[in-house]
Amino acid sequence: TQDDDLVYGNTTNLVILSKKSPSLNKYVQAPATINCVVSVQKCSNQVIFGCDSGLVMRWRQSDDNLQELYTQETAVSFLSATKESDHTIVVSSGEDSYVVTARISKEGTINRACFALPRGRVCLSHAVTTFGNTAIVALALDDSTILLSELSSDSNLKMLATLKGHEDWVRGLDFRTEPNGSLLLASGSQDNYVRIWRVSPCQGSTVAKFKVKEIELVLGVVPYSVSLESVLLAHENWVTSVRWMNNGKLLSASMDKTAIIWKKDENNIWTEDVHVGDVGGNLPGMFGAVPNSTGTAIFAYNFQGALQAWEESEDGRWLGRALPSGHFAPVKDLSWSRSGDYLLTASSDQTVRIWCEWKSGWCEVARSQIHGHDLSCVSSISDSMYLSGSEEKVLRVFQGTSTFFKNLASVSGVDVKECEGHEVVVGAHLPTLGLSNKALTAEKMDEKSVDKVATETGQPFEVAYAPVLVDGPPLEDILLQNTLWPEVHKLYGHGFEIHCCAAAHDGSMLASACRGTTAKYCAVILWETTSWSRVADLTYHKLTVTRMRFSPDDRFLLTVSRDRTWAVWSVHDRQLVAASPPSSHSRVIWDCAWLDNQSFFTASRDKKVRLWEVVEKKENLMGELVFDHSVTAVDVCSKTKRLAVGLENGDLLLYQCAPSDDGYTSDCLELKGIHRRCVGGQINRLEWRPHRNHLALAGDDSSVLIIEI
Repeated sequence: TQDDDLVYGNTTNLVILSKKSPSLNKYVQAPATINCVVSVQKCSNQVIFGCDSGLVMRWRQSDDNLQELYTQETAVSFLSATKESDHTIVVSSGEDSYVVTARISKEGTINRACFALPRGRVCLSHAVTTFGNTAIVALALDDSTILLSELSSDSNLKMLATLKGHEDWVRGLDFRTEPNGSLLLASGSQDNYVRIWRVSPCQGSTVAKFKVKEIELVLGVVPYSVSLESVLLAHENWVTSVRWMNNGKLLSASMDKTAIIWKKDENNIWTEDVHVGDVGGNLPGMFGAVPNSTGTAIFAYNFQGALQAWEESEDGRWLGRALPSGHFAPVKDLSWSRSGDYLLTASSDQTVRIWCEWKSGWCEVARSQIHGHDLSCVSSISDSMYLSGSEEKVLRVFQGTSTFFKNLASVSGVDVKECEGHEVVVGAHLPTLGLSNKALTAEKMDEKSVDKVATETGQPFEVAYAPVLVDGPPLEDILLQNTLWPEVHKLYGHGFEIHCCAAAHDGSMLASACRGTTAKYCAVILWETTSWSRVADLTYHKLTVTRMRFSPDDRFLLTVSRDRTWAVWSVHDRQLVAASPPSSHSRVIWDCAWLDNQSFFTASRDKKVRLWEVVEKKENLMGELVFDHSVTAVDVCSKTKRLAVGLENGDLLLYQCAPSDDGYTSDCLELKGIHRRCVGGQINRLEWRPHRNHLALAGDDSSVLIIEI
């Protein structure tokens, strides 16, 4: 925005990061997934955003007001907006051949029109500005042309001219009014080129016209001509956005993972002034970039769903700056380390990320696993080791690196003790076309050793890693390349994709289950961690096991399934201790949690949370809670006996468990609070932080929340 607050959309969340203070940050929830966000030009407190439901909304910073403007027929794919005297002009487009224009008065009156594009073309991007007393709209069509149009007082578009030159789709457009009265239009295309067009007054004519080659069009009372001023080439991939800066320079972003600031030299030739970004790697780059009001900072968002920033230092160098990061796909599972010093999260974006406290907030300190399959589960074995499963038949065990523990201590300020009995490595790297992170010891990092390996094998030794020590949140390029954990074990035995896993509190036993439709494939496998061997198959459920939890004393294992049943197993004897009675739940059971060593909760799609007690191999239903929506997650704090319940609609409810003389019953649960719409989708997982009153939450809207109770 003009106040230099950073605004971005994350699924159904509109996030406003305040420049002045983190305490002023805003978190606004939209009714649908946000596709595009734009700050109104020449207006500091209005943000317009479009959703995949076709809804266009406005958020006003001055009064924190969220207003629905209008709804178009298809999902909103692009937005542009500007200020015109007492009106706000909004232009939106979707996947059809229509462009919607709207003039919004101060009173909130909306004058809206729908413009059909010629020959059924689709608008890919556009820009709007006021030029004199006229509003001009530039539309980039799917035939690689740019259509200049005039926006009339009744919000209809009048075609003026067609600009040709780009050889592929135009992904970015932006206007700038020059002090001499000229109008500049920048366009960035998938042909890797940036073009600058100049609209300037004609001399010696009384007829107002646009002139593009042989095309002349009348506009107003002053004559104008359109000419191609410059063609800029420096990007090696698609140009995804172009933005004018207040100092007259031009910012372009590209899929080659770079952003470039262009400026005019003393000979009026456009040249590169600043070149920032990442080098190497095989991932696509930036979707877009915006400058701040003073031109001293660049903010970009990339293919990995990350925000990146660069700031100009006092000596003129542009240095990277850390911004909030997060998953860009549903978060399926999370797990605290045994000490509670950091949090592991697994997502469908094929990454496991590690979070820790930093100053007054939280940050991503490592991206320990970047996989080729969607992650489905993660469980902490110890403070230096965890187990993960994905849409493959193999379970993988990862071990922390010495570099990670040093960075964790430096960033979070905790005294981290590396586990004894394990070889601590410096880092890890992922070989080309590989799925297994390979360990790098100090010996392998030695230059002579690398040359020796290359000489003996006749092949180059690929090491895309260098130890990087940080005292704050790592930058995105460091997270991608320098924070992997090495894979130390693979566990084979499942016939289909891994669905859930769990580790005993002392780390001695593991349990895992895969997807299945028969008792044979739905068996829960027990693993012993001293020899990493398979010790038992627990067969009872007939459909996929959705969740499993070890009891606080690790004597029992509780499993719940899609077949609407639960089972309690003896870990020592590998025998079934108790099973659910008929009709324990009428729908799939999504989650479970132990209250103590003999009582536990089950959470189901039938909108119920039930409390069970197992005494002398007999199950007793102690009570139930009924909700308005399906229950998808549940957990109990072992210290305070607080029950957290997550619902399908994103609500979070908290209860306090206080036992009576007869033990725990549903009458002992006192409702303490409801957090409405905690996330934009369903809550996939809840877990209390060990030794602290913090609750971690994994959302289907890709968010990870840590709530202090």
